[in-house]
Amino acid sequence: MQTRPYPSKSGRRLWLSRVEQQWLLECVDEDYPRRRIALDLALTGLRSDEVRNVELRHFERLDGTEDKWRLTIPDGKTGTRSTPVARDLRERVKYLKSAARLRADEPIIDVSTRSLRDWIGEAREELAADLDDERWHDLGMHDLRRTWATDTFYSLAFEGVPIAEELTMAWGGWAMTDSGRETFRRNYLGPVPDHVTSRAMNHLKTF
Repeated sequence: MQTRPYPSKSGRRLWLSRVEQQWLLECVDEDYPRRRIALDLALTGLRSDEVRNVELRHFERLDGTEDKWRLTIPDGKTGTRSTPVARDLRERVKYLKSAARLRADEPIIDVSTRSLRDWIGEAREELAADLDDERWHDLGMHDLRRTWATDTFYSLAFEGVPIAEELTMAWGGWAMTDSGRETFRRNYLGPVPDHVTSRAMNHLKTF
């Protein structure tokens, strides 16, 4: 976990490592499948309002692939956008829809933003206690979107994708303007993730 203080208010911004992301998801995995999906969607870059309105019909297989999917967010803050999603997440959504007997046009999560805050609040307190790490107390839903943005950008950049920032902003729904780019860089883009640093160290002879 990496943290930075907010520039103008108390508390800390958090960026979870991939291992910590998995701990968070596993914390609610078995007993609360709807919570697991909600947190997983936030770790896919969705805002809380977007998480609440995801429907199964919004998932679509990428052309020419068998196991790669995208999720369309029709009413995002900056309009309609699509973002890549893991096949496992789509399968969880499909299973929950069937188990709950929802129509294809019914939201999978369909709870208030207060409920989302309560869900992540319960998970963070459990992890803080189990891991004896007080930093978890600062974790909020927006830190999951922040984690996704940073992980996605640095992963693409390390692979040499020339439009890493443009892709991350497009998938995450930041406006392609000077102010949108400033918001992305100042409020979301954080420290280099550990897994990227580890891979980069393989190229340094001293390590």
